[in-house]
Amino acid sequence: MDALIEVSSSEFNEELFKKIKSLIKSVGIGEITIKVNNPESTLLRKETPEEYWSRIDKSVKDIDEGKGIVFTIEELQEYVHKIAAG
Repeated sequence: MDALIEVSSSEFNEELFKKIKSLIKSVGIGEITIKVNNPESTLLRKETPEEYWSRIDKSVKDIDEGKGIVFTIEELQEYVHKIAAG
């Protein structure tokens, strides 16, 4: 059995949690994924494949033209750590 339950954050409460828990118990062993999503971030999902690849091609062109930033994985990790630390 597969199920997708989408609710707003205001709808997610103890009662709903109990219902989901009951559903999970009735199914037995399975996989559960919880995804917290900002509705504004779903804009990318509305891209067509052509729009997506056009955006990627533009990014590659920008890098080839010296626009943008190139960094190593180590530099990225250091930056992410710095941002996470505040």
